[in-house]
Amino acid sequence: MTRARPVTSFKNLPALAYSEEYFIHIQGEQKGPYTFPQLKQLYEKNLIPEETLYWQDGMEQLQPVAELCGGQRRERLRRLRRLRIGGLIAAGVIALVLAWFAPVLNEGWRELTERNFTAESAYWLARGFVREDVKRQGASVAFEQYQDAAVTLTGTEATVTLPGELFGNDGAGIKKIWRVRMTYDESLREWRLPQR
Repeated sequence: MTRARPVTSFKNLPALAYSEEYFIHIQGEQKGPYTFPQLKQLYEKNLIPEETLYWQDGMEQLQPVAELCGGQRRERLRRLRRLRIGGLIAAGVIALVLAWFAPVLNEGWRELTERNFTAESAYWLARGFVREDVKRQGASVAFEQYQDAAVTLTGTEATVTLPGELFGNDGAGIKKIWRVRMTYDESLREWRLPQR
């Protein structure tokens, strides 16, 4: 009785038959051989068209490579197209919303953050003070543009005349002019109403 010796090296083992070779027919030419993993990788990375035909030993006729590698690529491409279209629509909606609200957001930001001793800064802060007061009354306001306002700076004080329209709860608007007197605190770099 002979005992089998343990294998210490793979060099002496007989080669296993691996005849999984595929050929593809693309643009009138036959290319290959490819292993299945190679062919699948080419297919999934879109390096060969979906309608490419393949052939293997023992086959009677050419077959679509999509059947061999799975029709997943087509579905994945459809999903990507839907995602792209959805993303473009979402980006368009966001752009429209931003375009619509950007001026309002910009004005609100300026009414809250202007800190310089300039006529324009006094104008924006005066708007903020008026808007805050009107809001407490349950109303809203729409101001005219900067060029329609009048700003007088003297020493550390400013008088700002703001034309606009006051809207009540019923939605009716009336034209109005607000005169706002403010002082500038240089140490804090901010505008204040005299009574605050």
